[in-house]
Amino acid sequence: MKLPKNFTIGITFSGGASYGIAHIGVIKALREYGIEPDVVYGTSAGAMACVLYAGGASIREFRDFARGSKILKMVRWKYPKLGLIPLDYLENRISAYCPYENLEELPVKTYVGVTNLETGEHETLSMGNLSKAVSASCAIPVFFRPVELNGNLYVDGGVANNMPAKRLRQECDYVIGCNVVENVFVGRKSFKGFKRVMERTLTISLLNRTVVNYPDCDFIIRPTGMANRYGKFDFGKVDEMIELGYQKTLRDLPAILEGIQLRIESKYNGTQASKKSDYYERIS
Repeated sequence: MKLPKNFTIGITFSGGASYGIAHIGVIKALREYGIEPDVVYGTSAGAMACVLYAGGASIREFRDFARGSKILKMVRWKYPKLGLIPLDYLENRISAYCPYENLEELPVKTYVGVTNLETGEHETLSMGNLSKAVSASCAIPVFFRPVELNGNLYVDGGVANNMPAKRLRQECDYVIGCNVVENVFVGRKSFKGFKRVMERTLTISLLNRTVVNYPDCDFIIRPTGMANRYGKFDFGKVDEMIELGYQKTLRDLPAILEGIQLRIESKYNGTQASKKSDYYERIS
């Protein structure tokens, strides 16, 4: 799709633990139709997706990254014997797959969402060491150690805001949100242990900190089907999760392309406005 030179598209990728693998399928489908964002924003798993994307990673490299065996062992659901797990391995892996050191060096403008553990506020990182920024955004409380960066202690960005979109709304003509947090009914009989209770609690919490950003997006891609098939920390079904994200985006592309065209017409010709309100009626 050809766009005017000064027409900007932004994408914000939500956190969602292993479900973030679906972001790879979303990126694949958008690329095939020539939709390349000018600005990306990621939180937690979404931070990994946006930094690798901005660094020029191919879909094959995305797959290889997601399949990394050592990181899978690191994030298995169990309480670490020696206390909170450091994220050194994740930092090293990001460095190996992204040929840039700092966020401001990336060819695509990139933001990473984090939560300041001391102030309790959501913060946006746009400069500094990108591996540190991603690990800070992924530092799930209790399981991973907070990350010290620029004199501050940070934990998972999803704690405060799981799919930030306001900054993109201010900078971009068209904003796409990609939310991999799916809310499905879970019967009482499923809560037989600590893991299931914690997974469900995490889902409820993340969902509420994601949907608040919908009004700042022009379209929301919402891959579904993972919550009923996989656990939040199930990293063994990479290809299946990518395919779910890919197929959902293909189904959404006609509406996305129409929305972009309407926004272009509105910006340059002063004609028909965006149909965002109609879209929200369909998803509410």
